[in-house]
Amino acid sequence: MSRSIPIKGLGAAALAAILASGCEPASQHLSDAPLATQAQRTTYRPQFCAFVPYVLECVYATQSPQLPYDAIFNGLVNRCDTDLACRFQPIKLWATAPDVGASTQELATWLDAQQRVVDFLKNSNRSADSLMVSLEAQATERRSYGRDQDVTIAAAADRIDTILGNAAARVKQAAREYGDPVVVEEAEVKAGMVRLEQTLAESRAALEALSLQVVAVADQFRAYKDTEPAITMRLHTLAAQGSAADLEGLVTAQLEAVALAQQESGDSSAVVQEVMRLRTRLALLQEEYVERLGMDAAFIAQRGLHMGDLVDGELEMLGGMRGYCETRRRKVLTTVDRLLEGMKQRRDALIGLESNEATRQALADAAFLSASQRFLDGVTARSTQLWQVAPKSSALKLSFLSEKFDQMESYLQFEPACAPPTAGQRSWRETGCVAMRRDFSRVRTWMSSTLPGTLRLNVAMMRNAGTVPAALLAEVEAKLAAGQLKAAASVHDAALRVSDGL
Repeated sequence: MSRSIPIKGLGAAALAAILASGCEPASQHLSDAPLATQAQRTTYRPQFCAFVPYVLECVYATQSPQLPYDAIFNGLVNRCDTDLACRFQPIKLWATAPDVGASTQELATWLDAQQRVVDFLKNSNRSADSLMVSLEAQATERRSYGRDQDVTIAAAADRIDTILGNAAARVKQAAREYGDPVVVEEAEVKAGMVRLEQTLAESRAALEALSLQVVAVADQFRAYKDTEPAITMRLHTLAAQGSAADLEGLVTAQLEAVALAQQESGDSSAVVQEVMRLRTRLALLQEEYVERLGMDAAFIAQRGLHMGDLVDGELEMLGGMRGYCETRRRKVLTTVDRLLEGMKQRRDALIGLESNEATRQALADAAFLSASQRFLDGVTARSTQLWQVAPKSSALKLSFLSEKFDQMESYLQFEPACAPPTAGQRSWRETGCVAMRRDFSRVRTWMSSTLPGTLRLNVAMMRNAGTVPAALLAEVEAKLAAGQLKAAASVHDAALRVSDGL
């Protein structure tokens, strides 16, 4: 049963009390129970709660999260009338958490209820803003619950450490009283070295487990790098072909140039994504290594030991690979843009050099039909591929975006060549360009609005899932803020592969 609580006029403390209560039944219902029963820990019953300023709706999770959401939404419709900002404000929807120290079953029930909230907001096509604020609320509540659990665990660990430390101190004191102090110190040094050797051995074993992946990425990069002479030769060939081609030959050269750009973007992206994925794995391994060394920081400092970094060489190598791929991709795409512009200028010059209008028209007619059909066939294939649904990750079911970005970017390379012909002239490209011009604005909208919005939403969902390192998600946000959409999409796809356990 849904319960509406108007919050207008309540103080901050009262509002915090309502939200912290998890929408449990009102206090007068509890007053009938014996005091001893109230002091006992109650069985966890999750609830779905929806909230906008001054209004809170909650129902038990045996019902649908749609009930409190719709209650809030319908209330806004009646209250806000024609004020659209008020009427369509984000509605925060979440599942209430169990008490600290909950059982494994209760935690599983809570996570399942949270997933039901996310599925409802996604599958029912509710407001994207509502989904965002709800995901942020879930992430905040999980972090808060985790901190409370950590405090409890840390307190228990401190008590155990104190007991063990006191026992060790008594043993050492007895050894000093009845034995040789040198022997005691030697034993301490030996124990410390054994711990460090164990840390090194286990970290090196974890690094060794990644060695095959490092070799695979190195081989993939070497194969990509070996194609540079062939790519350079193809660019020279296209330049020579375009400078000597007739009208029909220019069609072939332009299509080959765009295909080359798309191939280069795809090959470069494939290497960069693998580099990013492996770099994340190695960075996590380094963090764990440093954390374990921190447990013996005093011993290391006392003995003047230099432990060094575990994966510096590998990270430097991967950084060099990524830099090469991104630099080469920019150079190839810039060269292709210049070639396409030169081919357009040559086409205009070929027609303008003819001696009279009749000759120009005869030349254009001779190549018009075949060139137009070939161009239209290529446009149809590209447009079909452009709007196909992108592949999705296995775990989170989120779309990979880097390859789709490459498709959109290469499609826009046709825009200068598809400028409308001047009055009185025909273009063999016009039939295909009419369709492309309809797509150009959609493609620009996708790149300027849809892609950034999807990246932000996917980052929020990955952060909420907790399966991707925070540093990787922060890098996606940093690239996006800097306007580096291609780089942001590449890091995003690498994060999705990490979430899939690849």
